[in-house]
Amino acid sequence: MKRQIIKIDEAKCTGCGLCANGCPEGALQIIDGKARLVSEITCDGLGACIGTCPEGAIEIEVREAEPYNEQKVIDNILPMGDNTLKAHLRHLHEHAQTTYLTQATDYLAKLGKPVPAYKEEKMHQGCPGSAARTIERAPAAAHVQEGLESQLTQWPVQLHLISPMAPYFNKADLLVAADCTAFALPDFNQKWLPGRKLVIACPKLDDGQESYIEKFVALIDQSLVNTITVMIMEVPCCGGLLRIVQEAASRATRKVPIKCVVVGIDGMVRSEEWI
Repeated sequence: MKRQIIKIDEAKCTGCGLCANGCPEGALQIIDGKARLVSEITCDGLGACIGTCPEGAIEIEVREAEPYNEQKVIDNILPMGDNTLKAHLRHLHEHAQTTYLTQATDYLAKLGKPVPAYKEEKMHQGCPGSAARTIERAPAAAHVQEGLESQLTQWPVQLHLISPMAPYFNKADLLVAADCTAFALPDFNQKWLPGRKLVIACPKLDDGQESYIEKFVALIDQSLVNTITVMIMEVPCCGGLLRIVQEAASRATRKVPIKCVVVGIDGMVRSEEWI
């Protein structure tokens, strides 16, 4: 697939660290005095870090990228030294990328390279709000008042922040909700979230929607999502979210059922249909 991703000019980089603070997904770290992209998994290529770099050392490039290959990533990282390898493994660990972490450690063993103790030391202060996590919930007790029990089972949910390869998306039923829908629907948690993994976005206000399309392609082709429910408001601009999902579906190699749910500003469901 072709996608945007940041490129760092190490000759210009002074290691000031401003770009790492400007990375919303914690994909950038300062290691050995230079900015490093420690994992492409969570770099959305939007370039939030570009404006923070006083040296002009970061730019966006668009290139064809094969499906993620952990062995190739390790091959690229090894020449950068042990500290970068540690940071990459910890990055996988913190974002719950257990499959890729296993591939990495197995490949290092095959190469005869020791696996650094990536769990025992604090490698960086990444954004805790973007760290992938699963939320374990027991079935709601009968005495729990309806509407008071959250049904959210994963984090993060904002489309810019999610990693399509997070294990909880594997073969999941996906709910793609416009930002306003949860505020309009009184039963959003109780009726629409159970059994689904959630991502949210605003088709009118969010930038970088091409990256949204690429993430949905990855969710369809690599995470093998089972179904996609797109929930939008009845206002015209909200239809853009459905078009983003449909465009991704047209680019993906797999076919996946898509349902569209339209919510009125009065909190009533206007329509619900497979498209």
